[in-house]
Amino acid sequence: MPKPKYFKSPADFRPRQIHSASHAEAEGLVGKRAGSKSSPQAELPGNGLQSTMTDSAVMRRHMQIAICTYGSRGDVEPFIALGAALTGAGHIVRVLAPAPFENLVQAHGLSFTPLEGDPDQLMLTFADQARLSWPRMIARMVQHVLPLAASVFRTLERGTRDADLIIHSFLMTDAGHTLARQRGVPDVSAQLFPVFLPSSAFSAVGLPDLPLGAVYRRATHALNASAFRIGGRLLYRKVRASAPDLPGLAPWPFGNTKGVTTPVLLAYSPHVLPRPADWPPQAHVTGYWHLNPPQGWVPPEALLQFLNSGPPPIYFGVGSVRTRRMSGLLQDSVQAILSTGQRAVLSLPPEARGRTPESPSLFHAVNVPHTWLFPRMRFILHHGGAGTTGAAIRAGVPSTAIPFTADQAFWARRIHRLGLGPAAPPAHRLTPRRLVSIIEQALNRPWYDLRASTLGEQVRLEDGVGTAVRLIHEHVSAAS
Repeated sequence: MPKPKYFKSPADFRPRQIHSASHAEAEGLVGKRAGSKSSPQAELPGNGLQSTMTDSAVMRRHMQIAICTYGSRGDVEPFIALGAALTGAGHIVRVLAPAPFENLVQAHGLSFTPLEGDPDQLMLTFADQARLSWPRMIARMVQHVLPLAASVFRTLERGTRDADLIIHSFLMTDAGHTLARQRGVPDVSAQLFPVFLPSSAFSAVGLPDLPLGAVYRRATHALNASAFRIGGRLLYRKVRASAPDLPGLAPWPFGNTKGVTTPVLLAYSPHVLPRPADWPPQAHVTGYWHLNPPQGWVPPEALLQFLNSGPPPIYFGVGSVRTRRMSGLLQDSVQAILSTGQRAVLSLPPEARGRTPESPSLFHAVNVPHTWLFPRMRFILHHGGAGTTGAAIRAGVPSTAIPFTADQAFWARRIHRLGLGPAAPPAHRLTPRRLVSIIEQALNRPWYDLRASTLGEQVRLEDGVGTAVRLIHEHVSAAS
């Protein structure tokens, strides 16, 4: 393998202090909610992570970094946060992501290359056809990706041509790793949920969490990774049959083939899901990659007036989920919320905003950052996406996830087991009576407030992007 072109001499590296990004009060991100109480420190899972607020990181000046990600807003936003932190460390960052996120990426000062495809359509097929079945998710991914794969790969080739480092997310794993090996530069796998890393500590995302012991749990991870790896390579073989100019895929990055070790950065809190002891050393749980609002953002005046006109409301949102059942789900959910006498802030897809009842107790929030909004809520009902889960936990507010598809059921279980809120059924089984019960439990059981407050304090002390930047630099330095 050729020596990476970006290494010159030790003088190219310099130490830099990593500062905490958790000054929540100074940012106006957290504050005491009405009726909230301080609580003693509860016993929470250990994070296995030493303080990241040190000056020991090795920094590379002016490295060109390509970040390749695909999916909904929740799959893109954490990578914008990482890109902004890498830019602040002196690097030049380009994000390659679906075209609808161009404005969001550029609002944070990053270069952007649009990728073909409609992530909303992928979410629609996931929610309506795959639901919570991992095999069906793989099948729907193949169905979505097949007509796009050749053009997306060529766009990735062009967008990473000058990269000194390639960072790739879940759906970009094979393409990002292959291009890095082609160019002789290092790569980093960045994931929002635990994947590609067998463990006996918990069951894999997308498979049932059955009480069958360590062997079963480890087998679920092996099944997930094999389905993704084999399915992806069969798909790519079919793509190359009609586009023979595309390169062959590099060996699977997590099999330690020919001494290649691609680190995996997992962008969630070790207090939420501790790092398993049986993971390999190149797997790192960094903490959440929290994205601050764009510079100059201010909350809408109408929202401020709504919040100030009564007690803290409930939040109800479905993230980027799309489903043909949305209208009925929203009607039932909003009626259930109103029947409890609560006010609510709703965050819904544009096509769904006119399908809810008119009420002075409801406010439709459009593109309001969770980091600003969630600390001002009484209870958070969401779809269970990794980023929304992290924002709710960071806010220190009780929450419950109502999962539709993908990794959402995994995080929904985790929220409940951490004592942050009541359990909920999958979205397709949710009834108004069940939702009323969930809300009443959340508002009337004070231990949810205590646990949420305690865990929120711990998560706000983490510097997820700072840890990720340090680990990236250490990997680049070690690869020389």
